[in-house]
Amino acid sequence: MTADVRPFSEAAEGTGPAELDYRGPQGWATVVHRAHVGSFTLLGPEDTHLVRELEPEQSRTEEPRTWEYRVGLSGPQRLRIEAAERWSVSVAPLEQDEPEDGGVFSRRGIGNQTVELAEPDPPGGAILEFTRVEGLHSTSVFLRLHTDFGDQAFWPVGDNDRGRFLYGHDVPAVWSTAGRVEVGNAAGCEWRLRVLPLSAARPLDGKTARGTGAEVLVHTGAPAALALWSPADAGSDSRAEVRVESRGYKVTLSADHHHTEEGGILGLGPGPTLLQTGGYGDWELRTTALDAVRTFDGEFTGTGGKVLRHTGPPVTARVVTRSWHRWRGMVSVRTLTPELGWQDWVNTKGGLPGRLRGERLDLLPGMLLAVTGPRDGSAWRILPTGLRRRQSR
Repeated sequence: MTADVRPFSEAAEGTGPAELDYRGPQGWATVVHRAHVGSFTLLGPEDTHLVRELEPEQSRTEEPRTWEYRVGLSGPQRLRIEAAERWSVSVAPLEQDEPEDGGVFSRRGIGNQTVELAEPDPPGGAILEFTRVEGLHSTSVFLRLHTDFGDQAFWPVGDNDRGRFLYGHDVPAVWSTAGRVEVGNAAGCEWRLRVLPLSAARPLDGKTARGTGAEVLVHTGAPAALALWSPADAGSDSRAEVRVESRGYKVTLSADHHHTEEGGILGLGPGPTLLQTGGYGDWELRTTALDAVRTFDGEFTGTGGKVLRHTGPPVTARVVTRSWHRWRGMVSVRTLTPELGWQDWVNTKGGLPGRLRGERLDLLPGMLLAVTGPRDGSAWRILPTGLRRRQSR
């Protein structure tokens, strides 16, 4: 290998091993190797293999042949050619996008980078959109948001071509929602980041919505119960999530393997309800009008999340869990009056105390219950005190 380091910003050529100091902007490099045998190695920062072509010596031909490679460069960096005959490198810089669709920020990049985000205008939250443009299709691309307050958010993109993430929605107006976004596991991938206003969220305007991976949706209709369905087959790695974000009420549902998770309520206001989906794989959101949810008038046993309406007389009940696991066995019940005003919020811990004692819950006729079940899959019970009736299923 040569001892000299050759600087270049647009193009370079040579023969045999070389060390190159690329000083240009980020872009796509076209690497051409012309040789009698197709062995070529190009290394990038930290000795990562940008190109590694191995051909046995017995494949050598009398006339030289040509190989061409396309390599993404994230900016100035040291390159090293270890095995080659005659080669050339030429770089075409990326063109930068202008913000569109009401966005305030747009940035294209290649590979792993940390990007400074602009402050949303108007303040009060925004949508960060990641789009895979071209290049290697990594299955583990992620974004990590760093703020000036030391907060971090980890957002997996996976192998999806696009992901949208809600950020800064709960940040007080006097705080900045700008920050730094780290794009990771994206070597050889060209991508685009955009900051969009909340008005760009996908409307949830029907009874069913389907998608894949991370998406931001908005619900502006009448109050409804929410269920999440995962169409993944058992044994797959797919897992779907949805987070409900409305003022004073937040809940996260998760499902996998042809499983449905209920327990969210939309449209309680003030203002629209925002939803953030995530996980790996496909998801389906289903809404049900609140006057059509399941009813019960006595004892009720269930698993997972549920939205229920109590149709029995006024009663004091106990919420108990059948879990042996303390934290993953917790069950949470939030109650709303028939006029959709928040009433009580009861959390029953898992383990033996939750199995034996539970927590007290006052129920009135017509009251709605939003139940979040234990994450370990254990059952839970709503048991009226001193009142024994046939169990609803």
